[in-house]
Amino acid sequence: MFRAPEGATHKGWCYISRPQLYGKLVAPGQCLRERSGKRVDGKESTLGSSGQGLPQEQARSWPSSMLYLCVFLVAFALYATTASRGIQWQDPGSNILRAMTGDPFNPLGLALCHPLHHWLGRVMVAANLFEPCLAVTLISALAAAVAVAVTCACVLRLTESLPASVLAAASLGLAHTFWQMATLAETYALAAALLSLECYFLIRFTGTRQVRYLLLMCLFNGLGISNHLLALLTTPVVAVIVLLAALDKIVRAKYVLGAVVIWLAGSSLYGGMVIAELARSGDWQATIHSALFGYAYADEVLNVTLSLRGLAISAAFVTLCFPNLLLPAGVHGIVRSGRLNIPRRVRRALLAGLIIHLVFVARYDIVDQHTFLVPAYVLLSIFGGVGFAVMLKLWPPHGRRIGLTAAVVLVVLTPVLYAVMPTVAREFDVLKSVARDKPYRDDYVYLFTPWSVAERSADMMSREAVTLAGKSGLVLVEDEMAEFAVRYRAIRDGLNDLRITSDINPQLLVEAGGQAGPVVLVPFKAGAPRIEAPGGTWQRIGDLYVLRAERKDPGDSSHP
Repeated sequence: MFRAPEGATHKGWCYISRPQLYGKLVAPGQCLRERSGKRVDGKESTLGSSGQGLPQEQARSWPSSMLYLCVFLVAFALYATTASRGIQWQDPGSNILRAMTGDPFNPLGLALCHPLHHWLGRVMVAANLFEPCLAVTLISALAAAVAVAVTCACVLRLTESLPASVLAAASLGLAHTFWQMATLAETYALAAALLSLECYFLIRFTGTRQVRYLLLMCLFNGLGISNHLLALLTTPVVAVIVLLAALDKIVRAKYVLGAVVIWLAGSSLYGGMVIAELARSGDWQATIHSALFGYAYADEVLNVTLSLRGLAISAAFVTLCFPNLLLPAGVHGIVRSGRLNIPRRVRRALLAGLIIHLVFVARYDIVDQHTFLVPAYVLLSIFGGVGFAVMLKLWPPHGRRIGLTAAVVLVVLTPVLYAVMPTVAREFDVLKSVARDKPYRDDYVYLFTPWSVAERSADMMSREAVTLAGKSGLVLVEDEMAEFAVRYRAIRDGLNDLRITSDINPQLLVEAGGQAGPVVLVPFKAGAPRIEAPGGTWQRIGDLYVLRAERKDPGDSSHP
């Protein structure tokens, strides 16, 4: 990274931005404008209030733009090709169903509504280019590709190292959980994309001191909140950057106010939902609780203890995500980033964001804890790219060749590991105590294969359920997180009279016993129905069950 000598920064000095002269300091009056090539007043390219900046912040050459575009296109092609084609389990199923039906509210509370993702999903569904389940899933593919390309741009701007930026982008793009979330209708890929843009505009602002980059950083943090409350984790970092910029007189007070307004505008999709719910219910305490935690997750969000089992599982998934040199490179980048003259404020801001994410996830003790690390992987990959750049700059030539070769080979072999991982995990019975055994689902493929196109169990289950139930049947779903898939398939098949419920109570079972049409049970676990058959027996068909009424004995006195 090029830096001005002592006393040459700020007013009166600038950089010539022609490619062959990058980094050359010249005196006032000798600067060349980037676009016109004409002599201008030296103040035009200083670090003063005009905001023209450091050489690495000058307009990038065409090859750099092409690099980012190529990275984006390759990543999107990978994710779109391997994206799930059908309806999905749990939250992805809910996201797809709500986008298709236009319902912005999640029954689990405001915190799980994710309005930005929801409205993007509605736009994709309205375009009617694909089946709704694929249309909503492609949002994740697009967002993940943006995150990979922007991560590449962040590393290249910080290090000026093409190999380091490509290695960081490839490591992130092929990371197991990141890849998996890019192929499901989840919100984490979009969260990663918005966080990567926060980081990019932080780097641009620190280098150029142009207010527009500060405002864009605030905008993308606000949009992140409209997508997922994980973005609140970096809001304090963004606020500190804005405050320090004001204290250092880099920006004026009116721009601080502008940053707040821009941030509020970005987060207004979520803020508007909260205000609307408050106006509807009039219960501010319940509304705030729902907005921050949902209806069922307050204890997990506020938890301050660590689960050793949860930490071990998350650590295993982090290792699975980066079975290459990205992790040691990330540590190397954190420790040695100063050797590349990366601005201290950038280093500290990125590190603070990473630490906050890791601490939050470490004590957030839920089943899918590891998925909340996806945004943190962006920050880790940036530091990994910095670590690769330090290696390429400071190591001796022989060490550089070995390190670079090993890094490339391990990244290339990463998908090979994922291809054999389900078989290896099954051989060692890794999921013995935690397997969910959902209908038609192979938990080893579901959990360990990042390309979700290979996993179709929710789609198979929902199609089988509505086929068995017919037009006027009743589908009992023991697992409420599977109900979304069944409802989706019923709507797509035009079965408007089909009754579907996961609220299974005694009264409903009595009604089911006298149901004229078929009664189908989707069990919580395949092969083990939790509820007894009302007035008959369960006949297993595939991994589902159909109620068969008991035949009455013709000699039974109860029948004259």
